[in-house]
Amino acid sequence: MRYLLLFIIFLSFETSAQVLQNFVEPAGKRKVFEAKGDLDKDGVDEIVMAYNTGKQVDRLGYTRELYICKVINGSLKLWKQNTSVLWNSDDCGFCTDNGINLSIKIKNNTMIIEQTFWHNTRHTSIHKNIYRYQNNDWFLIGSTYNDDYNCGYHHTYDINFSTKQVHVSYDNEDCEDSVQLYPASEKSFKYPFKSIPKMDGFTPGKTEIKIPNSKQFFYY
Repeated sequence: MRYLLLFIIFLSFETSAQVLQNFVEPAGKRKVFEAKGDLDKDGVDEIVMAYNTGKQVDRLGYTRELYICKVINGSLKLWKQNTSVLWNSDDCGFCTDNGINLSIKIKNNTMIIEQTFWHNTRHTSIHKNIYRYQNNDWFLIGSTYNDDYNCGYHHTYDINFSTKQVHVSYDNEDCEDSVQLYPASEKSFKYPFKSIPKMDGFTPGKTEIKIPNSKQFFYY
């Protein structure tokens, strides 16, 4: 019985591997980022790649696509493709010359995508989102939004979607010529998320949360 169970498990892995198509370099697209790490706890690194497509949107640059690949028998197999979680190539506001507004890391079997928007040379908005493969799909399990104004303020909005817990902190940067615009404070509250958001269809910075008992809100 034990050997039969092991055979069934092995067969299920083989079957799942067979349905994954070979990854083919997308024609007319340019790879702009790559990261490696274990995303499904099998001890084998997956490969995550971000590509600029050939589609340009006004002044926001090229649309971007995310590819997550497994390495099976030495070959890249396309596991997941997503077109929503990456901003356009020039969707960075006051873009710097090097145009680096994207970072992808794999840590603790999760994929962490960080994207930066420059309002001006002193003011940045950084959206960090954590995605995990669970229940046969990809989900957004955590989100952190840092709103920074050099020699002004530092606001952090952190969400744990599994616990529905939101933590907000307001702080000031200590500079000689800075004006204390906001008193330092912190607040934690539960937010009635209906479910853990799925990765597909989610775009960072587009969803609003109103802070209870206040007129303030933020976007994740």
